Amino acid sequence: MDAYQLTLPEWKHYRVIHSRFPPRNLFDDDPITQNLLAELEGATSDRLFHWRECLEEVDARFGDGWGAIMASFCYIRPGRFNTHAFGAYYCADSIHTAIVEWSFHAAKVWRDHGFDDQASAVVRAYAGKFQQPLVDLRDQPSLHLPDDYVPSQSLAQTLRARNYYGVIYHSVRHEGGVAAALFRPPATSAVRQTAHYSVRWNGERFVEFAKLNNYEKL
Repeated sequence: MDAYQLTLPEWKHYRVIHSRFPPRNLFDDDPITQNLLAELEGATSDRLFHWRECLEEVDARFGDGWGAIMASFCYIRPGRFNTHAFGAYYCADSIHTAIVEWSFHAAKVWRDHGFDDQASAVVRAYAGKFQQPLVDLRDQPSLHLPDDYVPSQSLAQTLRARNYYGVIYHSVRHEGGVAAALFRPPATSAVRQTAHYSVRWNGERFVEFAKLNNYEKL
């Protein structure tokens, strides 16, 4: 592929993460405040403290709604469009697709830990809007293989080196869903936290989810 089709999606994007992770980090504060907090937080979160090793300074973003985005570039887990060498912010066109994608990958960890059918997960959702056009890969079947990430990771390395903002592709885990992998934080607006969801585990996989109402104090 020498010429890339670019698309600026108009839909709102969603991402879910396990609620056990802190809802805020130093990136959610303004630059002055985060500088004061960096040394303290760095004592227990070294990768956040050394974020310049993961991102170009021009792409760093601080302030309300940026913590979840920046953390995805600092805590690197290889995926379809990223390797151990660089992170990406994965999101989807609906809450349903975002939860299905999260559930597929989380299930591997839960099976390894032997969780039984009495367990369930609580995840929180983030929503945002795309700010930059993405490389549209939805017509590339070789990049949508269920378990082979080599072709997609290779292309991602090339695109990232050329400063593209990210890619849009079909969700492999949720039929009809669309997903995106963002290589640079400015590809999106700051995100806002929305609802929490309970995702039920049957001992082998996650099987259903439900939106949680607001918590009441005991």
